Amino acid sequence: METTTVLQGYTDREKGAYLGAIASIATADHEASEEELEYITALCDAAGISDQQKQTVERAATELSGEELQRCLDILKTSELKYSLVTDIITFSKSDSNYGEQEQQRVKEISEYLGVDKKQFSLLDEFTDKAAAEDIPAEEKVKPSFLSSLGLTDKMKSAGINTGGLLKGLLGMAGPFILSRMLSGSLRKGGNMLGGLGGALGGGTGGMGGGLGSIIGMLSGGRGFGNAGGLFGRLLGGRR
Repeated sequence: METTTVLQGYTDREKGAYLGAIASIATADHEASEEELEYITALCDAAGISDQQKQTVERAATELSGEELQRCLDILKTSELKYSLVTDIITFSKSDSNYGEQEQQRVKEISEYLGVDKKQFSLLDEFTDKAAAEDIPAEEKVKPSFLSSLGLTDKMKSAGINTGGLLKGLLGMAGPFILSRMLSGSLRKGGNMLGGLGGALGGGTGGMGGGLGSIIGMLSGGRGFGNAGGLFGRLLGGRR
């Protein structure tokens, strides 16, 4: 079987920052449990990052001040992975069909902090909607031909988005496909994925909106997986 990894083509530092941001957002309102750390470690292994970066990601999941998240986002400002991260956050937010106005504003604030302009954000948002509506296997959604079929390749390129890099970085699509082969359990723990992120970005707004959906929201066409809560709790859709 061909070995597939997430975040192919990016530096160790970029991968660490991306996974650190995901880990920090997923555990923003609590210190990661041992089970959650196991999921985080699995993501790190799937990305093939160094032990040093793995420690950084794990630290992002256990400290609650927001400093590690800030550091990760600052690294991603100059990386093509910022587009993948914004797309994943939009995907997570929409997957429970409760993407309210306040939450939309918070997601936009994150994208602005990363330097994603309004046109780019609009295209990434359109991409998540169109991708969620397509009932095809997850592994097909990370192929260039899929993006082309949606009529977005040229639009994204003209807006300055590296489409090849975007698809390589999308954890919301590729991650579950890979992790489903690695993990056999699923947590059922609630979590506010963006809780506290506003403070980390200097907004002092506290919680950034609760009930954000599964990392595999797009994999299920945006329908989510029942009432299982939390990012890591729903990684495999309740699979045992």
